[in-house]
Order: sequence, then structure tokens, then C-alpha cells
Amino acid sequence: MKKILLFLFIILNLYSKNILILNSYRESFDWTKIQNDTIIETLKNSNIPELKIYTEFMDTKIFKPTPKREKNILNYYINKYEGLAFDIVFITDDNALNFIRKYKNNPLFKKAKVFFSGINNISLSEKLDKNTYAGIFEKKNPRGNLKIAKKAVKNLKTVYLVSDDSLTARKEIVFYKKELAKFKNINFIYLNDSNIYNILNSLVTFDKNSVMMLLVFFGFEKDQKHISYRKVLKLLSKVYTNPMLTHTSIYAKIKESNIIGGECTDANMQGVISSKKALKYLNGIPLKDIGFDMEHGNRVYFNVLNLEKFGLSVDDFDIKNPVLLNVPTSFYQKYKYEVNIFIFIIIIIVLFLVILAGKNRKLKLNARKITKLNSSLNDKIQEALNENMKQLELLQQQSKLASMGEMIGAIAHQWRQPLNALAINLQNLEDDYEEGLINEEFLENFVEKNMKIINFMSKTIDDFRNFFKTDKEKKNFSVKSAINEVIMIQSAQLSNLDIDITIQGNDFMLYSYESEFKQVILNIINNAKDAIEKNGKIDIILKDKTVIIKDNGGGIPKELLNRIFEPYFTTKEQGKGTGIGLYMSKIIIEDHMNGKIEILSNPEEKKTEVVITFPKQEI
Repeated sequence: MKKILLFLFIILNLYSKNILILNSYRESFDWTKIQNDTIIETLKNSNIPELKIYTEFMDTKIFKPTPKREKNILNYYINKYEGLAFDIVFITDDNALNFIRKYKNNPLFKKAKVFFSGINNISLSEKLDKNTYAGIFEKKNPRGNLKIAKKAVKNLKTVYLVSDDSLTARKEIVFYKKELAKFKNINFIYLNDSNIYNILNSLVTFDKNSVMMLLVFFGFEKDQKHISYRKVLKLLSKVYTNPMLTHTSIYAKIKESNIIGGECTDANMQGVISSKKALKYLNGIPLKDIGFDMEHGNRVYFNVLNLEKFGLSVDDFDIKNPVLLNVPTSFYQKYKYEVNIFIFIIIIIVLFLVILAGKNRKLKLNARKITKLNSSLNDKIQEALNENMKQLELLQQQSKLASMGEMIGAIAHQWRQPLNALAINLQNLEDDYEEGLINEEFLENFVEKNMKIINFMSKTIDDFRNFFKTDKEKKNFSVKSAINEVIMIQSAQLSNLDIDITIQGNDFMLYSYESEFKQVILNIINNAKDAIEKNGKIDIILKDKTVIIKDNGGGIPKELLNRIFEPYFTTKEQGKGTGIGLYMSKIIIEDHMNGKIEILSNPEEKKTEVVITFPKQEI
């Protein structure tokens, strides 16, 4: 069998192409993610069949490449991809290319053609074998960014070029110095250091007639710990308040900075160009005829929002077809969908509250009628219970209505606070608008905050609606989950009365009517809640097909325990109880669920204990 599987594996690999995407940096680095995802998407959308794509991230921004680390990485790849040789290797950025060049003769990479993007070392265009390598170099355009700088600051005298102290940064500084050497009338100040504090200290008294060009700033440290480029930009923008330019597209979009844009190397375009070169090769074009690209990986980006901070506009720069980022729109155009949805939800909520209020009044009227009817027909219903099952159904309906009255009160408790919050937020909206506080961030927070309130209210209604669904068939259900649902819908009232309720023990399953079981638990919790005066506590314990519910509500006098399950018998004040709840609970547990319910009481300790026991075998 093993030989057959090995044979099939060899046959499949003869007709498939194994592709490795080797990224110099980590996946969370936007530049790397864009290149990597673009390569994968372009390959998958091609008509080339049987492409097996593997991806690795070397993370060399944080873990600097050393001979020992490179050897460890190689051994890791050899072990991971044992028995496999790559046909194509995609490279993103210099460190991965250096790694492949060093170990190209390893059996894992030996037959592979290499396609690269984001390579800063342009001198490699004269050294790489065009029968093995093809791709696009990352060629910056310092002079193009200098033209943009002169448009941004009319009397430009100084340009600060800021970078970390990585190998890539030092190479870029050499390149920039060469490209900008002929501009003698401008003072170019190069600030490269791994410690961000040293950079910030150098900028405390910056020249007001200046711009900043950001080179490489992914490798900065603060207090000897690596910090993200977004934090670097925030720190720089607080100290240096003039316009900043970047040569990398992923930084141009950042709002929390002073970056106005720049002529940028474009990660997406580089990924597309590199993968299209690979597709040409896979379609039969010789690699030496595919070659290198240095001209098509750049585009001019403008951050319109940040331009406005400095009183600038795109028209000031006379650039054809730039990429515009963070373009403002009108308030309603930008949030049209969210505003319409919010208004619609508010209308629905108001209508629902009106309907709910009407139904609540009807329920209260029905409850009063039922209480009056129970008072006059107590003896007749007692006799009829033994003769006519229809009377039992009436009692069940009465119990349900009484519980629904409790539930309406629970809804009111659950909704009171969110409705107050919505009202306050809506009342403050006009004042916030007049005070000019409404911006993109304010609105996003406003919508998110109020949507959370509305979703909470909507979930409350769904929970109560699901609770009152009538089971038509028996089913297996979790006792603990059923009890938790009852506790959830009573949570607001219990919390309002400072009653602490807990559930402990091991869950077990029952095969019966779940809604009837929840009705029993609700009746018992309501009785406990009504009996408790202060420092309330209800404990629910699950053990061996038994549910035990304890409370400290004062206990039941011994002389009343024998009557506690009689219909219409109640210890509550006139008009506050129907006397149906515990009677119906006994009918449900003992007649419908083949179980047993009993109540134990200790008036001296002011405690009551309800014990519900189910048979050990399946019901």
C-alpha cells in the first residue's frame, strides 16, 4: 500500500508545479501582505493548472539575518518540505533573495526559477543570471519626491531624510545621496538611527522651511523594544509638524501622520508584475527573454486629508493621474447607508414599543379578570379538575399568562437603561453638530455605540420570544442550558432586587418538553424572588438527574407545607398571586415528565429547598 501511495505521489508531482513564496518580512507587515496576496491571487486566476503554492515568512525585520539563523531556517525548510523540490520560488524583498542566492544549489531550490519583487539592491541587475532570475527591482525616485517637496513648501531650504539603521536603510541612504548630490541649494540632513528618541531629539528645533522624506522606518526601537511603524509615524508627527513624504505606498494612506504622499513604490503593482512574469515562463516563454523591470513599479500617491492640514490641494502639484487616498465626502454621502438604517431601526423600535405597551395593558386587564374569576370559581374548578382535562388546559393557559405578565416586567427592566441611553445620545446629537464635534471618528463611534444598544434590545426580544415557543414534540435538551435561559430573562429583575443567583454541578440531558420544564423553573425562581426581602440568594445545584433550588426567602411554615401544591393556594397578599404556579409545576414534573417534586423548608434558618428528581433511565 505504501508503495502505491508513493507511486501516486510521484506521478502527481510530475504534472504539478511546486511554488514557494518566500517573504523577507512577517505577514502582518502591510507591504509584505500586499505582495504575497497579489502573487497568490494572480496565480490562482490564471489558466495554469496544478499549481501547488506554499508560503513562508522569514521575519528578518525583527530577527536580523545571521549565518546561524539562515542555516537554521534552511534546515527547517529541508525538514518541512522533505521529498519535494520547488519549480518556482517567488521572492519579496532583499533578505529572502540573498538567502536563495546563498543556498540556490540546495536540492530544495536547485531546479527552481526565481521571480522577485521589492528588491532594493539594483546592482544585482548586472549580477543575476537571467536564465535563473526574473522580476522587478524597487527603484526609488528621490528626484521625483524632491519636485513634490518644492511644491509643498515654496521656499524649501532643508530636507530631513529619516530612516532606521537597518542594512536596507543604509543602502537607501547611499542611493539617495547619489541621486540628490547635484542640488547644492538645499541642505539634506540624513537622520538614521535604531533609537527613535535620538531621531526625535534631532528634530526638536527643525527648520520651518523644510520637508521630511521617510526612507526605511520599520526597524526602530523605543526603550530597547521594537515599535510598529504606525507608532513611529505618530511620534514623528508630534515633533515634526511640517509635511512628510514617503516612497512606499502603504504609508501614504495613514491618517494619523503628516504624510501628504509621494512618488511611491507600489506593493500591489510589484506583486502583479512579478507573478505575470512567472506566468509567461509557465506558458513557454524562455526566462532570458522575460528579464528585469525597473520602471513600472512606482505611482504618485496623495493623502488628500493630510494635504488639507497644510492648506494644500492635489492641483498644486500638477501631477497626471495620481492615486488619491482619504478623499473626504459629504456627511450624508459618506454615511448614507448607516444613517438610513439607524432611522429605520428607530422607527421600528418606536412602533414595537407602542404595540408592546398596548399588549401590556391587555395582559394586565386579563390578569385582573383571571384573578377575579379564580376567586369566585375556586371550589368548582377544584371538582372539575378530576373530571375534565379541558379545565387543566385552562389552568395551563392561566399560568402562562401570569408568567407573561412577569416577562413583560422583565422586558421593561431589560430595556429601561438602553432606552435612556438611546434618548440621551439622540438628544446630544444636535448639540454635538452645532459645536462642530461631528467628524468621521465621532460618527463611527456614535453609530457603533448606538448599534450595540439596539442589537442588545433586539436580542432581548428574540430571547423572550424563543422562551415562549411551545414544544410540540419531545426532544433531548440540556437541563443546565434551559435553566440558564430562565436566569437570563430574569437577570434584570433579580439584579434590581440585589438577588444573587448561581448554578453549579454537572449538566445532564432530559428527553421531554423543554418549554414546560423552563416554565417550572421560572415559577420556582419567581416564588423565591417574591419571598426574599434583602441580601437575597438563590442557589441551583445539578446532581445525578436531580435539580435542587435553594433560597433564603424566609422559609414556609410547617403547617402550610402540605397545601403548597394545591390549586389556588397562595401565601402571597391578595391580588399578588394566583396559586397556580406550583400546582402546574407538580402536574408538569410528575404527570408529564415522570419525575418527582417536593419542597423542604426550615423557617428557623429562613430557607426553602425545592427538589426535582428524574428517573435514572431514559425518559
